Amino acid sequence: MNRTLADRSLRVEHGSLLLYYCFDVGDEILLDKIESIFGEAPTTSQLVVERLTPVYVQYRRPPLLIELGQFALSAHYAPAVCRAKLYDFGVISIIFKLPLQGELKDLVGVATELVGNPKVYQLAREQLQRLQSALAPGIVQASYSKETEWEDYAIFSIEQFERPLSARELLADYGAEIAKILRCEIEPLSDSELSEAIRQPLSYYEDELALIDWNATFLYDPRQSYDVPDVLEYAVAMLLELRTYDALLDRVLDRAYDDLEKKPSIFTLRPFAAIIDYLSEVKLDVSEVIEKVTNALKLIGDPYLARVYNVAATRFGLSAWQASVRQKLATVESLYELLYERTQARQLLVLELLIVLLFVLDIALLLLEPLIKR
Repeated sequence: MNRTLADRSLRVEHGSLLLYYCFDVGDEILLDKIESIFGEAPTTSQLVVERLTPVYVQYRRPPLLIELGQFALSAHYAPAVCRAKLYDFGVISIIFKLPLQGELKDLVGVATELVGNPKVYQLAREQLQRLQSALAPGIVQASYSKETEWEDYAIFSIEQFERPLSARELLADYGAEIAKILRCEIEPLSDSELSEAIRQPLSYYEDELALIDWNATFLYDPRQSYDVPDVLEYAVAMLLELRTYDALLDRVLDRAYDDLEKKPSIFTLRPFAAIIDYLSEVKLDVSEVIEKVTNALKLIGDPYLARVYNVAATRFGLSAWQASVRQKLATVESLYELLYERTQARQLLVLELLIVLLFVLDIALLLLEPLIKR
């Protein structure tokens, strides 16, 4: 089909840019306690809490939504609505929703300006700190130190173009522009990068399209459903938790190896007691959190959403992160057993030395007894 440049222009009549900033804030968030906190002092917090209960996205513990107000992300765009989502496994998502309107090709400029913008990230951190201060009694922190990790992601959700389009037409005629939006690149992409960015298109209806990449997702959804963004946000939160605990296990293993190199006193009964207790605590906590995250969401009766999650998981490399965490947990378990065995061996050695000393002392007393009687 031959088209002029003017014919190929496409206007977005109604859409949104969703900017997600997910933060790991603790081992657990006590959602019931937070609901009671807001119930007791709603005017003080000036925040509105709402349970999230979508139809097909079933959470083990539905997260809480908190309205945070409107913020200007840039002088060039309308203010963005800000919300927070609280997950019971210790993640808080700060979400900015910015209205989109204009030429499709202009969304590349929006992407390059706002996606990964340090000022927007700083604004998200400020809202996070505001929340942490208000919700501190409901956030359970680990007893060991854990760095605050974060992940960001963007979803360009288009609900209406100037004319109806099928997914096939949109991808065929505007795939190159969508790829630049996904990669936040102004310059034209190479054929290989363009193919990689849009290589796994998903559609349930003929007139909708989901293109999921590692940095952003492009959605064309005239029905304005919210399940797909929810599933993608959960995948980002999953990535965050796997990265957080993978980094934590690296630090734990480094500490364990350092303790192994130390030479304790021969008379110390439990030279590795501290690191053994530390390894045991971390191992149990990490296993519990990963299990909680993995089972936090169930996709009930919707194979399409399952495919969305699987594509996102592939893009984010979740299986590789899961394998890394499992391997390091196994290494922690091995070190724990090694240190425990060394402690047991040390205790037996010390006891044997004490028995020998008592035996020698007994013999010495027998030898000295005649001399003492004289």
